[in-house]
Amino acid sequence: MKKIVLVCSLILMVSVTLAQDKPKDMKVLRDSIFTVMKLSKVNRQKMHDLIAENGKGQKAIKDDPALFYDQRQEKLEAWKKEITTKEKAILTPEQFQIWRDFGKSLNKPKL
Repeated sequence: MKKIVLVCSLILMVSVTLAQDKPKDMKVLRDSIFTVMKLSKVNRQKMHDLIAENGKGQKAIKDDPALFYDQRQEKLEAWKKEITTKEKAILTPEQFQIWRDFGKSLNKPKL
């Protein structure tokens, strides 16, 4: 009985500890990286608008029943290139690199 209580308490402690490491809200993360990038208010708004446009565009492509898998992948690649071009128009090369690195860090598998 003592072993069961001990194991359950350990599991509870680990789950509480891991729950505290949850990532911040994505908007908060983006705003913090925008601060690091030293974006102006105008460019922050442009980036927020572009992020929203990107999400809607990707969703529309993914939800299009007329597209086969290969067509969908081609359209998504073209869409991503278009978004990248728009990002480069808003950001300086240094800011763009920080933004890319931020995106890559989000996609890394958690260990």
